[in-house]
Amino acid sequence: MPDHRPLLELSEQYAELLVALDRGEALRRALALLADDAEVAWAARPGAGEALSIEQVVGQRTGILRALRVPPGTGLTGKVHRSGRAEWVDDYFGSVRITHTFDSHMATEGVRRLLAVPLLRDGESLGVLAVGPRRDGAFGDREIERASQVATQAALALSLAERARLTREIAVHEERRRLAAELHDSVGALLFAIGSGMANLADAASTDPELSARLDRLQGQAADATSALRESLRMLHSSPAALALGVALRADCAAFSDRAGVPAELIILDEEPAELPASRTEVLLAAVREALLNVEKHARASAVTVSVGRSGPLLTVAVHDDGVGLGPDHEPGLGLTKSAEALGRLGGTVRVVSDPDGGTIWRARLPC
Repeated sequence: MPDHRPLLELSEQYAELLVALDRGEALRRALALLADDAEVAWAARPGAGEALSIEQVVGQRTGILRALRVPPGTGLTGKVHRSGRAEWVDDYFGSVRITHTFDSHMATEGVRRLLAVPLLRDGESLGVLAVGPRRDGAFGDREIERASQVATQAALALSLAERARLTREIAVHEERRRLAAELHDSVGALLFAIGSGMANLADAASTDPELSARLDRLQGQAADATSALRESLRMLHSSPAALALGVALRADCAAFSDRAGVPAELIILDEEPAELPASRTEVLLAAVREALLNVEKHARASAVTVSVGRSGPLLTVAVHDDGVGLGPDHEPGLGLTKSAEALGRLGGTVRVVSDPDGGTIWRARLPC
């Protein structure tokens, strides 16, 4: 009977390798090693500018830490990211060694003390791991040593995952560029030839009104096909990371139209879409979905436009409907309020106003 153990071991090693190349899973495993049932732990990674953004949290009770933005040097997490060395406080609220920017967050989660260690790889800071026990006590040398070892392994996994991601993106981007070049040289040239041929036929058939009308329609269809091809070529030339937000917004518009029976159009205002870290993209998309849900419930709209564009350091997404607008006593609901608070923790803003020409405009701005 054949021995399948080597094959099973190889399969397990392959599965472990796939996990190691997944940044999110690597962070989740690191946090699981740090925290027990009475603790909360998080991983913060560089976001917009020099600020950190909390990407992964385990053991949280309230969700208040999700996607939290940590400005440089603030709290223990921001301090450790700046100093590049492990630090801890045994009395979080009484410590004079840290800013108390996040006291309300820590109090809500019941944190009593906090240990933070940097994620360092080849002298580069990749973020911070932090663990906050909900019971009194003091951190010992063994706890600090263990957290530092976990952080070292997590930083290695992050570095490998990032290299793998870049390799995949480069391969995908090069293939997309190759396809774009082929489409331009083949389909683009063919559409140009068809358009030119129909223009010549239209001149020759100017004495036949019916034939001229048919040729005009065909010319319009060829022009539409050329525009669609040009848009496809632009998208193929864009990096996969830059496309993520536009692809997700287009899917959300389609889902909204399917649910509400109201057409929703996505307009991308820039030639090159803005890139956002995955954690910030997730929060922004959740806010847009909440805005679309609000339109579905209350606006009585016949059309919706979602636009996205970049102005300097800010990315702006707007949801514009042609419905009944805001009433004089309008108060934002719980869903819109929560999404605005989540964007606010990332340094973003949300504004909802009535359009003077009819309808409502929901507009979110987020540093990118």
